[in-house]
Amino acid sequence: MFREKHIITSIILVTISFSLSAKVIHIEYYPNGEKKIELIKLKKGIVQVNAYYNTGQLKEKGYSKNGMFQGKWIRYNENGIEIATAFYHNDVKIGSWNHYDQWSQNTYKVYYNNGLPASFKQYGPDGNLIASGERLN
Repeated sequence: MFREKHIITSIILVTISFSLSAKVIHIEYYPNGEKKIELIKLKKGIVQVNAYYNTGQLKEKGYSKNGMFQGKWIRYNENGIEIATAFYHNDVKIGSWNHYDQWSQNTYKVYYNNGLPASFKQYGPDGNLIASGERLN
């Protein structure tokens, strides 16, 4: 019981600390009044970037630092379903980028090395590998 209260108290304190340090620094709106872009300054110069559909649904969320893309970026379809993830370091594409094609229901994984696509894999709706390849230098 004590441990559960301690964990809950810690979560509340972290949430309060985050909300006090986060500050909305820019918002753009669609003509219909819905948010289009929202920039939220976090700790250590990191800015969270939220982009929205004209319905108000979150379209994309990611981070920047010193004007460069950083960390994980997530894209959603109009129904709020995650359809892509990407990773950046100092504006350079890195790691595994995953794309979900909602029409074919295929998943594509592109692996980046120093900003260049190094290899890819395509999976079918059942998760089986359909195609793969590597970049030729």
